[in-house]
Amino acid sequence: MKSAIELAMERSGGGDKRKLTDTEKKEIAEIRSKAKAKVAELEIMFAQKSALIAGPELDALKERHFGEIKKVERKREAEAEKVRERK
Repeated sequence: MKSAIELAMERSGGGDKRKLTDTEKKEIAEIRSKAKAKVAELEIMFAQKSALIAGPELDALKERHFGEIKKVERKREAEAEKVRERK
């Protein structure tokens, strides 16, 4: 009997992907590290700005902040996927 993970991998086609080389793993780790640093930078900037404002302005700032984090995450995943898809 297959585990839920094995079944999910089969359905998504993830089981058929090739293994990453050490170089590719390092590239992906670097991509993730840079994204993590960028998110940390955004968090610091958000904390500094949010300490100075309140009310609707704070809500707008939060929305922009979360949007910026999502943008960094999407970029991280796109760059990592490019590394994974190389042949």
